[in-house]
Amino acid sequence: MAEIYRTESIIEALKLAEKFKKSGKYNLFRGQAQNWEVVPTAGRISKEEFEQSKKQLERLLYYFNTETVLKKYCSRIDDFFAIAQHYGIPTNYIDFTESIEVAFYFATNSKSNKLREDCSIICLDENDFNRFVGLSKFLYEKDGVIPPYIVKEDVKNLWRLQAQKGCFLYTPYDKIEMFYDFDKIIFPFSNSYKEIGQEDIYPKRKSELEIMLDSYFDTERRIKGQKRMHSFAKEMNIPINNIPEVNQFEILEKKEVHKSWYSYTYRKWNFQLNESWKSTLNEKTINLSISKNQFKNSEDFIETNKTKLYEDFNEKNIAKNTPLTFKINSTFKLPKKYLSIINENCGRIWDGTRNLPYKKEEIIKIICTYLLIEFKNRKKEIKDGLITLEMSNKYGSITRFNAEPNNLVKAFRDDINEVVDKNKPRPIPSELLMFINKPRYIFDFKKMIEFFKEEAIAQQVFYNRRNKNPVIFYTPAQIKILGYA
Repeated sequence: MAEIYRTESIIEALKLAEKFKKSGKYNLFRGQAQNWEVVPTAGRISKEEFEQSKKQLERLLYYFNTETVLKKYCSRIDDFFAIAQHYGIPTNYIDFTESIEVAFYFATNSKSNKLREDCSIICLDENDFNRFVGLSKFLYEKDGVIPPYIVKEDVKNLWRLQAQKGCFLYTPYDKIEMFYDFDKIIFPFSNSYKEIGQEDIYPKRKSELEIMLDSYFDTERRIKGQKRMHSFAKEMNIPINNIPEVNQFEILEKKEVHKSWYSYTYRKWNFQLNESWKSTLNEKTINLSISKNQFKNSEDFIETNKTKLYEDFNEKNIAKNTPLTFKINSTFKLPKKYLSIINENCGRIWDGTRNLPYKKEEIIKIICTYLLIEFKNRKKEIKDGLITLEMSNKYGSITRFNAEPNNLVKAFRDDINEVVDKNKPRPIPSELLMFINKPRYIFDFKKMIEFFKEEAIAQQVFYNRRNKNPVIFYTPAQIKILGYA
């Protein structure tokens, strides 16, 4: 029989929860905006939606298997489903937390909260639950299902889970409360719990895993968009024509991957570092003031601000594992929203590059290059002649950016003239990508790294600057296709 503790306010409920945790009565908690049943997300959707979620899980598994550094998440089923759960894919896992504060945040910071209506904190004693599952083993054997169990897994690089001190209860049943009664603290909603903020629950900064997951979910959005487009075309009787495939290798004399893509250099440019989430209290802020007269010469702009940033980094003892926020100021008036986007993108570059073999001064230069592009674009000083390129990975996640044709050509393999078929019409060098978009065959990987440092990263961030979760490739090791957009 469940114990229901009804209190008159959030303050009383919080004190009671703290008392229970301190005494050891309960060690896991779950906050709910209303006094709902405890049901896994897979149990709250229709049959059609459930089938769609299964396909989405299959695509996520496929994506993980296309990226060498993500394959480790496929070997542990709980890791895989923890990631899926935290990114909103319906599963049979129910979120719990070891933190009372996190539970109260979720209970009182929801669109489902209604004044004076009940919120609930689900209280769970892990030992009691495990004893119950052990005693009722025959039920699961009879049903031929995996028994419910509690997952307390530290999923490497899943900062959302770490920030929320999260864990899960796996259940094969939608109606888990028919088998096990959860104790609850119930209180009327009056105000949101403010002791922790949204950034403590959903960190703005992203780990290597979360940066790569942005690529997956961008593709998911395109898949849904394509389905809507096909449905609309079908309803309106609009014919859909597919562009026939072209043999890209016709222009090549020799169909061979450049040796640099098999080198040790290539292997070390995959994401590798495991890094735990750190509280925003550990973050340091980097400040930079920019004035109008700095834009007279592009090289001077980059060198001047690179020096300023480097001095600030040294003064604050910034290492590559230091969590950073950026505060870019200008001596001329700019909208706050615009500056906010710039600050966020500088942080995006830092988090996307610092776990790779870039040197600190190289990362600082990339940030300064992005700032130059950003401010010159605002002043309409970007010169013509840039080409728009598109890159994608093995899964099909896509990003676009602008580039100088000459910088692109510099990254070609040294023997490019021997590789291109001499009997075919010769395009001008930068237009070679109109005929073949397989970078391994026409680029030198080591030169591609230089292209990324000098331009590709900064231009990607600029091109996608208003996208909340943009696809950005920070290393050429991630890309499978590079061609004209």
